[in-house]
Amino acid sequence: MGRIEHDAPRAAEALGLVETYTYLHGASGKRYLFTSVPEDGLRDYPGAVAVMTAASPRHDRIFWIGEVDAQGFLHGSSLGRKPHRLHTLVHLLARDADSRRQVIRDLRNEVETVIPRRPPRAAAE
Repeated sequence: MGRIEHDAPRAAEALGLVETYTYLHGASGKRYLFTSVPEDGLRDYPGAVAVMTAASPRHDRIFWIGEVDAQGFLHGSSLGRKPHRLHTLVHLLARDADSRRQVIRDLRNEVETVIPRRPPRAAAE
């Protein structure tokens, strides 16, 4: 899987939304904007590229990647056992099925998919 790093857009950082939006980087070097969503809400995003990650203290590892079809069904492949703690992301900017397949392929073409954990944000004073 691909080199995926937490890389929040500047606007998300400015608005305090770094936990909601992140860029995932594919093998091509392209970055794709993903939005964090509840796992049980994935089916509410037809036409989205979806990524599920397993959380650990230092990083997240992608264990499933695929897409949500027009009827809300998930199509993709598991990359390991389902973990206890999940983080679910969707990419909503792929305009058609070919674009979604290209994004999925790009994210899969890297050897290792590790998403380093961000340090906890300090409380506002």
